[in-house]
Amino acid sequence: MKYIKIILILFILVIVSSCSGLKLSPAEFSWPIESVLKVGSDGSVKEERYSISFNTKPMFIKETEDSTSFMGKSIHLIRNFEGHYFITSAGFKHVYVFNMTEGALVNRSRIKISEENMKNPVFNQRNPFIELVDDGKTFNLTSEGIDGGEE
Repeated sequence: MKYIKIILILFILVIVSSCSGLKLSPAEFSWPIESVLKVGSDGSVKEERYSISFNTKPMFIKETEDSTSFMGKSIHLIRNFEGHYFITSAGFKHVYVFNMTEGALVNRSRIKISEENMKNPVFNQRNPFIELVDDGKTFNLTSEGIDGGEE
C-alpha cells in the first residue's frame, strides 16, 4: 500500500510538471520611439507598423467627461520594455497605462502629470523609464507612476 501511494504521488508530480506553461524569457517589448496617431471619426486609432488598433473614446471621456472630445485629436503611444502601453494626448492631465489582454487594452494605472492640461506631450524610450516631455518639463514614468519626481 505504501508503494502504491508513492507511485501515485510521483505520477501526479509528473502530470503537474508537464502541464506548466511554456515561458520564453527574457523578452523585450519596448518600442524605440513613440507613435503619434490621428484619432478617426469613430474614435479608433491604428498603428500599421506594430499591428495594433483600438478605440480611444472611453479614454477621452474619462479624461474630459465629453463624449466628443476625441474629434480632431491625436494620441501619443509608446510601449515600455515590460509591454505596458503609455498613452496620452495634448489637453490631457494624465498618462494612461494599459496592459494587453484578449482583444482589449485594460487600464492598469492613470498617472497624473499636472493640474494643467499638457500642451505638446512627447514620449521617449529611456529604459527602464518612459520619458515624458511637455512644455520644458521632463518626467520619468513607470507603469506605477512618476519615478523620482519632476526634473
